[in-house]
Amino acid sequence: MRWVLPYIDQSPEFWARVAEAVVPDTASVYFPMPASPIGSGRPPLPAEHLQGFLGVDDVEKCVLLNPVVHDGSAARAFAAVEPRLRTLVDEHGVAEAVVGSVGLARLLREAFPQLQLAASTLLDVRTPAQIVYLEGVFDSLTPGDGVMRDLPALRALREAWPGALRLMVNEGCLPGCVYRTQHFFEMNSADPMPASLCAGLLEREPWLALTGAWVLPQHLDLFDGLYDELKLDGRVTLQDPGHYLRVLSAYVSRTPLDLAEIGGGPATAPGVPPISREFYTHTLTCAKTCASCDVCRAYLTSGSGRAEA
Repeated sequence: MRWVLPYIDQSPEFWARVAEAVVPDTASVYFPMPASPIGSGRPPLPAEHLQGFLGVDDVEKCVLLNPVVHDGSAARAFAAVEPRLRTLVDEHGVAEAVVGSVGLARLLREAFPQLQLAASTLLDVRTPAQIVYLEGVFDSLTPGDGVMRDLPALRALREAWPGALRLMVNEGCLPGCVYRTQHFFEMNSADPMPASLCAGLLEREPWLALTGAWVLPQHLDLFDGLYDELKLDGRVTLQDPGHYLRVLSAYVSRTPLDLAEIGGGPATAPGVPPISREFYTHTLTCAKTCASCDVCRAYLTSGSGRAEA
């Protein structure tokens, strides 16, 4: 199995430890294209050790080409990234790109037939009907955040998708969050603190943190058979190397973690009660009628570890 992991600015020795942490599985590290003309969907982060990382043989390398929107056409984006991408592929062995545009992916497939293409979660694919829109150009797919807490929908997508299915396990975003597109657009515009974060919503409705698109290490077995690859988010939230390795090791070994420990971002709010297996299992098959249901609200206030049907 492949573990798809975020780049943080650390020396080659750190990446050797990352590779060792997932043995006998494979580690693939996704990183922003240096000085990318189309951005990477996140604010610029430290890159002092990036050239050293590109020389590391212990991990596979995957470049990010997935802002939520491109400033111009797919052809224009391709023309901007093609020379730099060719250098990364030919000189540094980059073998995969995460792409948030089907048009751009089609052009990349034609120019780089050897490059693996991963459909970004930002494409928000949740149903088998949407697979036709991907036009057969992608090798792997990270589903939209709304699928992670809906096992029937995830099973349907697994059965329909012919490629590798990649689940982002510590993603903290709220399923169907109305702030998400603007949030990613602002981050891609190099805004260090996007004004569109869901923090205000979570302050008003803190129970929503219990609905986020995350799975704790101790609950991974509930998803067995529904994925080929597991992905960690956290280029910002896992920048501390010790925390990064603890979270990775916990997911590899399925060692229990609390929600606030997984590096899932602002929507994995602190102060929620421990997540019981009973409660989490209930939310994977519930009707998703959050407007009229009080299970998560009651769980937050009681911390009882029980979910009533």
